[in-house]
Amino acid sequence: MNQSAELHNEALLSAYNAAFSDLGLRFRWSQATLDFFDDVSNELTRITAYIERFHAHLLNAYDADFLAQLIFDRKNQFYRDSTAQ
Repeated sequence: MNQSAELHNEALLSAYNAAFSDLGLRFRWSQATLDFFDDVSNELTRITAYIERFHAHLLNAYDADFLAQLIFDRKNQFYRDSTAQ
């Protein structure tokens, strides 16, 4: 992986983990998580797949699409803020 891709992934992971924390979710993503879902190109689908596989109990209280969109939007906010600095 080139340096630019590594920096992007670091910023992406930081944004995801900040979003999870901000939303009170006990998720923590690493590079291994991104690699595991590498074949899922759409981020919303990736988030939904992660929830369904590792935190399915949340689907008793939340609609998967709603929760994935909430995480995605919050992650994008943190990502924009971090890359604007």
